[in-house]
Amino acid sequence: MPSVPVMLLFQTTDIPRILPEILLTVLALLVLGSDIFEHWANDEEAQRERIYSSASLTVIGLGLIFLITLLQSGYIYKLPPEANSTTLPLNFFINVLRNLQSGGPASGHTLLGAFANDDLTMIARLIFLGAAFLTTLLTVDFRPTNAPGEFYTLLLFSTLGMCLMAASTEFILAFLAIELTSIPLYVLAGYFQKQTKTAAEAGMKYLLFGATSSAVLLYGISLVYGFTANALPKAENVNDLTQFARIAQIAMGNGGNSSLLTLGMIFIIAGIGYKVAVVPFHSWSPDVYQGATAPITAFISTASKAAGFVLLYRVLTEAFPSLVGSASLALTTNFGGWTSLLALIAFLTLIWGNLAALPQTNTKRLLAYSSIAHAGFLLMGIIAWATIQPAYRTMGISSLLYYLIVYVATNIGAFGALGVVSLAVGGDDIEDLNGLAQRNLGLAVLLAVFILSLAGIPPLAGFFAKFYIFMAAWQADATWLVIVGVATTIISLYYYLCLLKAIFILQPSSSEPVKIPFSMGLTLVISVILVFLLGIYPNVILPIVDKVQVTAGL
Repeated sequence: MPSVPVMLLFQTTDIPRILPEILLTVLALLVLGSDIFEHWANDEEAQRERIYSSASLTVIGLGLIFLITLLQSGYIYKLPPEANSTTLPLNFFINVLRNLQSGGPASGHTLLGAFANDDLTMIARLIFLGAAFLTTLLTVDFRPTNAPGEFYTLLLFSTLGMCLMAASTEFILAFLAIELTSIPLYVLAGYFQKQTKTAAEAGMKYLLFGATSSAVLLYGISLVYGFTANALPKAENVNDLTQFARIAQIAMGNGGNSSLLTLGMIFIIAGIGYKVAVVPFHSWSPDVYQGATAPITAFISTASKAAGFVLLYRVLTEAFPSLVGSASLALTTNFGGWTSLLALIAFLTLIWGNLAALPQTNTKRLLAYSSIAHAGFLLMGIIAWATIQPAYRTMGISSLLYYLIVYVATNIGAFGALGVVSLAVGGDDIEDLNGLAQRNLGLAVLLAVFILSLAGIPPLAGFFAKFYIFMAAWQADATWLVIVGVATTIISLYYYLCLLKAIFILQPSSSEPVKIPFSMGLTLVISVILVFLLGIYPNVILPIVDKVQVTAGL
């Protein structure tokens, strides 16, 4: 039975536990405030200087927060308890690092038990900060001229919301975190109206579907709260009935099953399903991806989706372990619960995502359906939690996190390369890639690496990510789903190879070279290094993601 976090008042000792979130808030306010002083003229040169100032402050701030979070995690270096020095300056830094790491993983819950400061939270923070850092580099040359300070502030607040989503162990905080993540993204999707005519349409569609998903999610939360409130005697404390562990405890004490609890869980899965764009909650995704500019599409398709999957995993495994069921089709097993529901959603997502991508002629729309298909693979990591053996449950969350890291690096690289092409030729259709190898061989090779990684070709990271998640799902007896995943991977090769055909075989419509702006080129180089490194040497990441402990429901 899962343990219930102890309810504590917020203390100053809790500050290190939420330090990355505090730093993100401070950085967002600094970026917004500094832009006021940069807004001294409206000519093109002053506007360019204003953009680079806001972008530079954001990049430097995100880089520092990423390094601080990495130090706090202890994944690179863990300060020994007995560490000390007689040298005053060195001893000062040792004490700073000790206080910093006191808020690292396993330091306990904070914010009245609603915020989990564990390895899952820490790894998710690093993913979101890294994605925001790379996205900021991509946006510099797109020049958000409307108000760059506001633009990067929205990006930072959305990243803050993602960090809170990943750490939420209580529904109220989770819902507020989702809204803090989503509302800035609605604005960002339609921000580049001058550069992209369909940006405003993308932002409006994203807003409408996002509002619908929030309403569905909130209704599910209300049903779950109704179950927990009615299941308790009147004398019991009702202040913690929205906490995941408390919900699981009450459900276990009432037989582990209830039609009201099950209905609430289904609505919650649907609400989060909109956020991660799984079938049948995916219809907004292709239009928004196509309408928004490439950097914003990259951020929405990676960081936002990663936050949704981490939250979905935490909600299902910590709040609803009593409804877990099985994804196996064997006659001796009980096919049911949220595991079977996710398996059916994953099946539909894999089939529809890959088949719908086949006739696409726009690259961003094609990658939108590809992202939908990848969501089906990610669901397998959550499904793998349902296996009886605890060791394989750990494999499930490890494979999910590894896949998310690889997916973020690969997709940001792919959309970044498409952004370079769209800046040069003014379009992002597949025909705009024709003869890219003749116009810029380096860019063509980089884009090809990202495409092959998405297709799952060894030795790139995408291959190992799929292989690892197939292993986890197989151990969870979801053999039929693994077979579907392998079959749809083969189908996906067709549309990925169509992109490579356009890049390397077809003749270009113009012989003018395609130039890579410095900041975008830096993003592509970082992404391609990660794709090769994680594919050839996955042990760089695997020992870290294996630190995530599976405790709920055991």
